[in-house]
Order: sequence, then C-alpha cells, then structure tokens
Amino acid sequence: MIVVGLSAAEISEVRKSNCDIVLDEALPGDSESEGSSVFSAEIWAKFSEGDGGGVAYNWAGDIHIDDIKSVSAASRVGGKVSWVSLMGRINECYETHTECQRKSRCSLPPGFRVIDVSRRCLVEKSNCRFVALSYVWGSNPQPSLLAASRATVDGMKKDGGLPALKMPQTIEDAIEICVRMGERYLWADRLCIIQDDADDKKNQIEAMGDIYSSAQIVLVAAYGDSMEFGIPGVGGPRKTVQHSEDILDLRITNVIRDVKDDPLDTWTTRGWTYQEAVLSNRRLYFTNTRAFFECERFICHEDQFNAEQSRNELFSTRLTIPEDGTRFQSFARHLGHYTSRNLTYRSDAHKALHGISTSLYKGTGAFINGLPVVDFDHALLWYPDFGKNVIERHQTQGEILPTWSWSSAMGLSDPVRYRASDFYGTLAPWYHINGNVAFSGSITALNSHPNSEPDDDWQVHMAIAIKEGCMGSVSLDFTLETDNFQTVRELFNTRWKDYHSFRREAIPLTIKTSELPHGISTDAAKQGLIATRSHTALLRVTPRPSYSFYIINSEGDIIGELCGEAEKLREQAISPGYNLRAEFEFIALSLSGSKIYSDEYSLKNYTDADGNSLNKVPIVNVLMIANKGSFAHRRALGWIYLMDWARLQREWKIIVLE
Repeated sequence: MIVVGLSAAEISEVRKSNCDIVLDEALPGDSESEGSSVFSAEIWAKFSEGDGGGVAYNWAGDIHIDDIKSVSAASRVGGKVSWVSLMGRINECYETHTECQRKSRCSLPPGFRVIDVSRRCLVEKSNCRFVALSYVWGSNPQPSLLAASRATVDGMKKDGGLPALKMPQTIEDAIEICVRMGERYLWADRLCIIQDDADDKKNQIEAMGDIYSSAQIVLVAAYGDSMEFGIPGVGGPRKTVQHSEDILDLRITNVIRDVKDDPLDTWTTRGWTYQEAVLSNRRLYFTNTRAFFECERFICHEDQFNAEQSRNELFSTRLTIPEDGTRFQSFARHLGHYTSRNLTYRSDAHKALHGISTSLYKGTGAFINGLPVVDFDHALLWYPDFGKNVIERHQTQGEILPTWSWSSAMGLSDPVRYRASDFYGTLAPWYHINGNVAFSGSITALNSHPNSEPDDDWQVHMAIAIKEGCMGSVSLDFTLETDNFQTVRELFNTRWKDYHSFRREAIPLTIKTSELPHGISTDAAKQGLIATRSHTALLRVTPRPSYSFYIINSEGDIIGELCGEAEKLREQAISPGYNLRAEFEFIALSLSGSKIYSDEYSLKNYTDADGNSLNKVPIVNVLMIANKGSFAHRRALGWIYLMDWARLQREWKIIVLE
C-alpha cells in the first residue's frame, strides 16, 4: 500500500525510526463517503518521545475500507485522468449554479485572441465562450517554442498555424483537454498576448480580471516547473499512487493526497498564478496524482474516495466581499496570500495583482504604487510578517517600488500583513510627488477621498486625539472629567457631519511646493515620492523576549511595539557593537483601536465622567524611518498607546518618503 501525504524526508524518517503504525478508524456513520458499508481511517506513525515515556504522532495518510460485496465498480485514480465523474459535476455547475456564471459586467479587451483548437490557429473574438489556462512559464523557456510576437502573430492566424511540434507541452495538453470537454476556444497568455508589443501587453494585462472572470472554466496546470512539463494524466501518464488490496471480505483503498514539499509543485508558489485562480469562477486542477474541480459552491475529485467538500469560507481565496467585511479587508486578505508567493521579475509586483486590485477598486487612478487611494491611510499600515530583509526602494524595468509600498517587500518570501485593529482615521495628510513639482505651486492631499470610511465609533476616539494635541490647530471643547462619551460623540457630530468634512478641516488639503525640501522640487527624475506634515518623536526600541521589539520612551517605559517578527532588526540588535541606546525617528500615521488583551492595556485606556471605559484602547500607528539626505525611507511599522504618544516631546516636520 502506498501512502500519499508525507514528504520524502518524512517518509525517510519514518523508515529509520522505531515506530508503530496506528490505524484510527471512524464508524460508518462518521465516514466521509456515503453508504453505511464504507469505513474511513487515518494512518498515523506513533513515536516514543524522550525518556519520559511521552508519545508523538505523525499523520501519514488516509484509507477507505469497504465491504467487497457492496463495492461498486468505481475506478481508481490511474495513469490517465478519469473524466466521468468530473464532467458530470462540471456540467451540473454549468447548468444550475447561478453564482458561478460569468459576470455581466465583464468585457473582453480590444484585440482579444483565443486559440481555435479545431483549426489550430489564433482568432480574434470580441465575445465568445472560452477556456483559460493557468500554468507556470518557467525561468528559461526554449526559444524554439511557439510564442506570439509581432513577427509571428499573422502566421499563427492561418489554419494550422499552431503546429503541435513547436507547441509548449502544457498548452498542447490543454488543447487536448478542450477537445475532450467539447470546448472550441482556449486562452493561453504566451500565444494570445503579443509578447514584444508593449501596448498589446499592457492592454491585455490590465484586462486580466475580465479575462479570467469571463472564462467558462480555468484549467490549472498545478504541477510542473515549466511550460514544457505538460499536464499529468493528459498528454502523458502520471504516477499511479492509488491501489486496493483485498483482505478477507474487505477492500482497502488508499485516499489520494498531494505530497508535501514537492519541488515541482511550483504553481502554488508563483505570484502570477494567484490572481488567475482568484478571478475565475470555476477551476479544474491537475496535480501529479489527481484532478479535481472547484467552483463557488463545492470541490469534487475524479475518484469516489475523496469526499466532496463545500468551499471553506475561512480560508477561501474567492474575490467576493463578505457581508460582514469591507472592501479593504478583502484587499488585505488577498495581499497576504499574494505576497507569500514569488515573482521571477520584481517589476511585475503591481501587474500580477492588477486584476484583483481593479476588481475591488474600480476607476482610473484608483491605486498609487499598489495602494488603494480611497483607503490610502489604512493601506499604509502593512508590515512584513517576518521582517527578514531591509526594506529598500527599487526601480526596475520602468517600475518603482518605494519603501512605503508593500511592493518593496514582494518577492522576498515575507508575506505582508495588516494588524487586526479598528481604524479610526488619519493623523497626517499625504501628498503624492511625481517628477518636477517646482512649477506646480501646490499639491493636493491624496488621502482626502470623499469615500474613505473609518470603523464604527471613530468620532469619540478622534475627539480624544484632538484633545491630546494630535491634530494641529483643530480643537473641541470638552473634558472627560465632566463629560461622558455620549456627550463627546454628540458634540463631535454637531460640528462635523461625517469623516470627510472632519478631515477637510483637520488636515491641510494642500501643501505649497515651496515648503518641500529644496532637493525635492529640483529633482525631476525622482518618482514614487509621498510627503507629509506630521508629528515626529525620537524613541528607542528594545528586543522582546522571543520576537520583535518594544518601543520605549526616554525613561525606559514600554509605550508600544513594532509589528511583525522584525528578524533583521533583531539580528542587528544582538550584533557586536550595536548601540542599545540608539534613538530612531517615528512619525504619526493614523489612529486605531486595539482590543484589551491585558491589564496593561486597561491602564492605557480612557474613562469618561460616568466611569465608562472605551471598548478599544486608542493607539497611534507610527512609522520608524531613516533619513538619507532630503528623503526618508521606511524601516518598520509600529504602534504606541495614544496616552503615551501625547506625553512625548514631539515635533511637527515635513517628511518625504521614497
């Protein structure tokens, strides 16, 4: 019996260890499969742990145990894909799943091309039913393989213009799948986008959201490290790993699971393929051991032994915004998944997320260097989960990845995260500087969008920030010694009807270019800059016992924390010669509310005249920066209790981030 699920290293360890194999059997009623005669069981490797008599278990796989007399003639997963059950469920989805149908708002771009699998040529179509392919290109495709270019595209439009002999094997196998499924048109980017035509490439990439959303189904070549690898079980046989053994009156069959840590399982690690899966409504995956179909309603496999599953909303990568969530929460979720993947070219950081980004935030100019303008203040609050690298500005192949954008961390195997705290509003204006600004006179704040919305109860928290002197010249006449929170809320709402009207008065909407440092206005070539006028403070940091850092004031009191593991900074902090009393510059970004996790948090909370405490502790989101001439660059994100931030010696400064 072959057990699938362990990596090669784990199998080797099991073989070398003195362990027992344990079968954890479920009753028929608890089995994943339908039918009372079917048992399921998990296989575990049981190890002795240490000298204290402890026991450890390592999961090894699953099996099905059936009564031979009642076993149907269901086929096992073999060398070739078994299409019967897959096509039944796929056709059911086509016919009955309204949530999986093509969205009416999707439109294909001008010059949209598909492969006519019957005539083996490229055709231009403004509207048609088609299948799309998601696959891994590989690092060095053979130049002899077919690719659309300005020189070759006309020949590819002739009947037979796409000969099998020169076709990348993965695309050739996808053509065979289309024939098997009765689909005439296939979209594959290598042949349907003119690779050396900058305008065509830009138009097609910017329409990627509509292309994958419009596809009838997306074929996912989820195994293989290049377009020459092919699709297992289609053009060539895949390794047979499902077997049955008859023992007495029972038939025992192993359940197919994907092997962990397989070096050829590269599709799930590539940045470009992430949005291709997210944007599609139906996906048919091909791994090296099995094929399975996923739509908006369920997941089903080609064999009867893997139970059909409903979509898991907790871990779902679907594009839709949950009813109890926001557009920004969906953006942050996808950004976390996307930045955990790799890109061959870092210049693709924005492009490979473009379809998802523009599906959530529509309109021209909706993004600045990867950050949504309408939620710009919130979007600035990203941080690398592990902090394994120094954040640096990159300019490559015409793309700018500034340190204030998550794109500067893309491709570094360090996923970007956002803190799970409420967002109450900005404490600083932000001005986008591009090129020569010397003659523009003034720049309008980019974070003054009328559709920006903070979280509930932002008024009371922002009123307290005003009282603590965090909002410049704006004032509000109240005191918590005599007023309760309800009175403060009513006073705030009387003066400002909504967040937009408050922000227009609280932060300067424009900045004169003459106020910027001299080097900024004369550097015409510098792109991707943002400027702010905000409170700054010099503070120290000290390593926490196990990860990250505390932020401390001049008296040595803990007043906040850096976000994420901050591994690179910890590495520097424990190196010989590091100055533990070094001060770093922090700038105030915005106001948030944190859950009360301990008594320490409670001590930093605010109480009104009636003895009521806020539900969330007000915190100031801060950015640790380092200066280099006229410019500053981001070092780390952190937060400080508002109560402590208000007591610091602060200074209003104009900062330009690059």
